[in-house]
Amino acid sequence: MKSRLVIAFLVVFIAIALSRPLLAHHSSSAYDMEHPVNMKGVVTNMEWGNPHVFIYLDVKDDAGNVEAWRVEGNSPNMLVRSGWKKEMIKTGDQLLVNGAPAKNGSKVMRLITLTLANGQKYDGQGFK
Repeated sequence: MKSRLVIAFLVVFIAIALSRPLLAHHSSSAYDMEHPVNMKGVVTNMEWGNPHVFIYLDVKDDAGNVEAWRVEGNSPNMLVRSGWKKEMIKTGDQLLVNGAPAKNGSKVMRLITLTLANGQKYDGQGFK
């Protein structure tokens, strides 16, 4: 009886220890959420899949040089619930994105809002 209790305790302890990284995955700590930026770019690719949607943009900097940016949105399920459709963004589309840039200076941002060329604005977090 005592050995079953010890085994049960160990199983619960291991399950809790293994689940901690899963909670950390959804942190926005890698992004500067206090200083969001706007940028306009042309879509080069979009990955519509779990756990996050990724939109790849070519963005011109102030000197006219093209920079490749990766914009990370929420999961497809959450975005669909707030009105997104997979077909609404195509390669070659021009988008205006508002998002939190990566703190490490890489060309990555966490999407806050997205505006299509026709003026339609969408929440990038997946909330209405």
